[in-house]
Amino acid sequence: MKIFLFLFFSCLNFYAQSNNFPLKEQDFTKIIFNEKLGFDGNIDGEKVDVRFETVTKDPKNPENYAVKGIFTTNGKTLTCKGKLTFNSVYNMKDHPEQMIVFGDFYLSGTQPDHNDGIFKGKFRIETMKDQSQRGNYSITTFKGVWENFETGKESEFWFGNFTHTDLSKVVFK
Repeated sequence: MKIFLFLFFSCLNFYAQSNNFPLKEQDFTKIIFNEKLGFDGNIDGEKVDVRFETVTKDPKNPENYAVKGIFTTNGKTLTCKGKLTFNSVYNMKDHPEQMIVFGDFYLSGTQPDHNDGIFKGKFRIETMKDQSQRGNYSITTFKGVWENFETGKESEFWFGNFTHTDLSKVVFK
């Protein structure tokens, strides 16, 4: 019952009203895909690899992107789906041509009885302001908590397309 209620309220949250993200007209799909190279990171001292296979911008709430993908850890490859919500954007003081975009995300496992759970947390994207200049350039990092539904255990994790030497110095909003 606990899992059912969690999934029910997560679905309601998925269709929440629009926020005031100022770049709703821009498309971040290519950055989220990361040229299908995926994102590498760490969960509980183990390597994790996350790749988004589909990314769909919500036409009614354009700050939201539905994603489906796979994550690999401990030799297991599992499927997941979820949402990224873009919340805010900031200029970079010493690099006026660049910006940092912040948001929230959740990814839930889609295979019951296979370490099913949810990734939830914050993401940040450092990229060019001018869409035509972005190309493949972005530094994208996700950070949060993995909750295993079966055991209730929570583990901190991060993944990104850039290996951070000190993740504690990376700002998330």
